[in-house]
Amino acid sequence: MKIGIYSNPHKDKQGIHAKQLCELLTAENIEYFLCQNDKFTLDCASFVPDVVVAFGGDGTMLRAVSECAQKSIPILGVNLGKVGFLTEIGCENLTEAAKKLIEGDYFVEKRTMLKIDSEGKSYYALNEAALTGSLCRVAEITVNIDGTLADNVRADGVLVSTPTGSTAYSLACNGPVLSPDVEAFIINAICPHSLHSCPIVVGSGSEITLKSGSEGLNLVIDGNVTESGKKNTDIRICRAARNAEFIRFSKQNFYNRLLHKLSNWS
Repeated sequence: MKIGIYSNPHKDKQGIHAKQLCELLTAENIEYFLCQNDKFTLDCASFVPDVVVAFGGDGTMLRAVSECAQKSIPILGVNLGKVGFLTEIGCENLTEAAKKLIEGDYFVEKRTMLKIDSEGKSYYALNEAALTGSLCRVAEITVNIDGTLADNVRADGVLVSTPTGSTAYSLACNGPVLSPDVEAFIINAICPHSLHSCPIVVGSGSEITLKSGSEGLNLVIDGNVTESGKKNTDIRICRAARNAEFIRFSKQNFYNRLLHKLSNWS
């Protein structure tokens, strides 16, 4: 087995926890590489790993998941953040988890991702893609589903969320929570200037197009501004061909995990 290690330098101070894993792997003669950058990349390795272990929080997982998904590499998340909805273990379980990894004593949970096409470029998102206006200015955005007009929105923006992202930004916009096994996406207005606006749930086989002639628009993918200062925008969003893959050691009830993670912030 070959393992890639991604240590978020802002969460794993001095790489203390990542170094602990390195020592465990060295003792077992397991080949590995260590990436300690703000962004995870496989360019720093001489091989493609079988699994990646990420030290950080949900933001760390989001930064690593796109590249890993394109190469079908599963990720194990070690929580150093607050919520850790996407992570699997805490630092106190690292030794036991390393042993299970080496022995192959785990299973892989797959999560749907989005593919976003904008001006000849393609991006991928695990949580959501959002088209947003400039600060404190209302944007006018047309939403089309499979080529048919679904809504004309005046709002701070519009986001399209996966079931995984339904517990993130979309939830903060009063969107519904979807279980990860639901084959659907959520289209949700961000702070709509309307008395009737509500989220729309569509099948994951749908193609969603967001169009706007407003100025100063931003394309935000999993919380990161990917394109800014856009005008006359035409964004196409659909289900990605590949899934995100997360390493799990035990079956967990989604609703129990949801209650626990979103009710405890300490």
